[in-house]
Amino acid sequence: MKPSAALALCLAAALSGCAARQGSVGSRVFVVERNDETLAVYDLTSRAVVGRIGKLGNLQHATMTFSPDLRYGYVASRSGKLSQIDLAKMERAGEVFTSKSSIDIAVSQDGRYIATAEYVPGGLTILDAQTLAVVKRIPAPIEVDGQQRESRVTGVVDAPGNRFVCVLMEGHEVWVVDASRPDFPIERRVPVIADEPYDAMITPDGRHYVVGHLNTPQVSVIDLAHAEPAPRLVSLQDPAQAYQRGRVVKLPHLASWAVARGYVFVPLVGEKRLALLDRNSWEFKRSIAVRGHPVYAVRAPGEREVWVSFSGEDDDAYVQVIDTETLAVTHTIRIGGRVYHMDFTPRGSHLLASANRDNKLVLVNTTSYSVESEVALRSPSGIFGVWRAFISGL
Repeated sequence: MKPSAALALCLAAALSGCAARQGSVGSRVFVVERNDETLAVYDLTSRAVVGRIGKLGNLQHATMTFSPDLRYGYVASRSGKLSQIDLAKMERAGEVFTSKSSIDIAVSQDGRYIATAEYVPGGLTILDAQTLAVVKRIPAPIEVDGQQRESRVTGVVDAPGNRFVCVLMEGHEVWVVDASRPDFPIERRVPVIADEPYDAMITPDGRHYVVGHLNTPQVSVIDLAHAEPAPRLVSLQDPAQAYQRGRVVKLPHLASWAVARGYVFVPLVGEKRLALLDRNSWEFKRSIAVRGHPVYAVRAPGEREVWVSFSGEDDDAYVQVIDTETLAVTHTIRIGGRVYHMDFTPRGSHLLASANRDNKLVLVNTTSYSVESEVALRSPSGIFGVWRAFISGL
């Protein structure tokens, strides 16, 4: 065999080996590179970046969700653009502008529709998940100082019965929209009694929709199992005042509140503690002191631990681990500057965390509590594994 032919065979074998070590759609994680308007595609099998998808619009606080068949992913940008991503080809398959500014998206449980929560001009947009054609716009009219305008909408999630649930910020109302009917009726309008609702989450069982209120340590809890649900206002303050009080400025990223072992773990920016609520009664139980102002509280698969990230330059490089049985902090791990997002692999063997200031994605071994590998990314933030397609509310 000629040397050139042998070299070609060796090169082909090497490339084939690289392809074999790279996983398929099920091992892909999409990480927002927020300053570049790009998604980096990280492969858990090869532990490497295997692709990038660009020109996605303003990705500040971008959200990504997935179709139940894992054919497509959907990215909502703050510039109002919805992008459809071919998960196998790792490329854009379509795009549409739904508004001038959007904030949240959800895929219906039957996979047929996407709901987009709009900031400007407001309201809720329903699209066909295959074609991205707009099938209905639901305005959210309100009156401010005698002028007609639309309320901003946020916190849109899928819910049991093939429904969408969202909250109107200025409209002070929660909508339950029936996505199984072609006219997408608002079947329930639930008034929110506290001021400035701004974000929301649904519990993993799909029963309770929880609305945060700006500049207050209170949430509204709505039991969706009731035909005519009434919101319950729950205080997150510690009646024992055992911890130094700050001013709670925000209840951040409600979709990442941890629901584990009968408790809800609530991070409070403005105070160095988590509030612990009883999962059934929604009563305040106690506080858990942590090293800084908590931002994310993420439940590990199996519910044995909750991992917490922080804001503030003295604390934002760290993650703390809370044992859900003893409710004690058991580990403090340095990840890297400005941890923006965290997510567990499906079986909980590893945690993925984006260190924005250090421009890297970090893989943490959850048995040894040590950093196992790192990969360089550009201004990384949101982390979206395809397994989110099978979790209600994500």
